[in-house]
Amino acid sequence: MGLSFPSTGNLNLRIMLTSILIFGTIAAIMGMVLYSSGISGTNAVFMWLLFSILMLGIQWYLGPSIIKWATGAKELSIEHAPEIHQMIEHFARIANIPKPKLYVVNNPTPNAFAFGRTQSDAGIAIHVGLLKILNKEEVEGVLAHEMGHIKHRDVVVMTVASVIPVILYYAVILFGGRDDRRGGNFFLVWIGAFIAQFLGQLLVMWVSRSREYYADVFAAHATRKPLHLMTALAKISYVSAHSKGNAEGMVKAFYFSNASASEASFASEIVNLISAGNEKDIASAIANEKKKGGFELIMTHPLTYKRLDALLKIKKEIGA
Repeated sequence: MGLSFPSTGNLNLRIMLTSILIFGTIAAIMGMVLYSSGISGTNAVFMWLLFSILMLGIQWYLGPSIIKWATGAKELSIEHAPEIHQMIEHFARIANIPKPKLYVVNNPTPNAFAFGRTQSDAGIAIHVGLLKILNKEEVEGVLAHEMGHIKHRDVVVMTVASVIPVILYYAVILFGGRDDRRGGNFFLVWIGAFIAQFLGQLLVMWVSRSREYYADVFAAHATRKPLHLMTALAKISYVSAHSKGNAEGMVKAFYFSNASASEASFASEIVNLISAGNEKDIASAIANEKKKGGFELIMTHPLTYKRLDALLKIKKEIGA
């Protein structure tokens, strides 16, 4: 399953520059125009809603192209990867959706993500590193997970949700500063706007974490092999936590996993326990990790042990 493609350059730098140039610049210009123009009342609300809709439309329409450019994703033909195409076609039938296009990203980090405007034009991108580290059954589990995202229209959900921080930001700018256009409380209004935007981002991250569970549920039932999905998750979490190429920026929420370094040792332990086939030891390890707790408030994905715990319960249900 090994593949080789030309280097795509510094992924994180390209994602950061793309985000700043497109969305950051538009938001900054619009913010200065609205604040300095003295627009208030009904007109301010109208302009605020119009801009939010504009941002939503831009993200929805340009999102797939930006993601492909930023990650360097190349479409992968059936001739080059017939086995993977068969997997995707199989899970598309189960999900009752059109078969997504298949892309490959020249990145050694084992990961994958789904993207697209609708179910009809969706795509699944896999990193070269995924095919080098996971076995066939584990790759199936990851592909089924990404198919779950497409089936549940999670890309659209996240696109819509990502506009919430923008709406909150301009709501504070417009309404917080409408009675003080001469600069007296400008700094306080600006700080309040950024706090509102941060709270909106926390909400977006919560939505993202919630969608991951639904995709895991679909994958577990579609493959009927939750343990393979668990080993895939554990392996990806372990390697991703040690990799400089871990998902960042605007595509972070779309990846299969975005584990932290603190989860690496636990993930390694889980891989060994699953290989040994002792479910009691697996459950015990998850319980021990649960006691340590974890901070996921600013994470786009749930903590690894929480996803593994949910998958273990699904395995018991399927077995029953």
